Amino acid sequence: AEFADLLDLARLRARAFALTPQPVDLRDVATGTAEALRPELADAGVTLELTVPDDPVVVEAVGDRLAQIAANLIENAGRHAILGVRVAVTAEGDRGVLTVDDDGPGIPGEETARVFDRLYTSARPTARTGPGTGLGLAIVRELARAMGGDAEAHDAPGGGARLVVHL
Repeated sequence: AEFADLLDLARLRARAFALTPQPVDLRDVATGTAEALRPELADAGVTLELTVPDDPVVVEAVGDRLAQIAANLIENAGRHAILGVRVAVTAEGDRGVLTVDDDGPGIPGEETARVFDRLYTSARPTARTGPGTGLGLAIVRELARAMGGDAEAHDAPGGGARLVVHL
């Protein structure tokens, strides 16, 4: 997995990915990815809460790469969560927003700008270890940017971390 992640990142940096965005309903991708990861999170004692609007949230994206973004964010949140992960899809104007919150220790203020850097490992403790390569969030940001969006990190309301992708 580590080599594949490195290769993905190198290609993204070189913009050598064949990314041909098409209209995709962000709700479908978020729901499919969340449901696929729900059993793994449940095994670790973490609940997953998913909130999507009634109306489609259509973004210009590559479906499987959007699923990769969602999976990386949810898996990251699952490593830091104490009890739960919250995934939400919202529309802000003509943009779609994917928000993933965890109820873990949060991200120290000076680190929020760096969590999407390659091989960045947070000082914040993980509740459980996972097969992470330290590249998942870097790939999230590069993919989001390659599809005309971006990624950012904040404090989640009530504690923990909030990672947001705008497309």
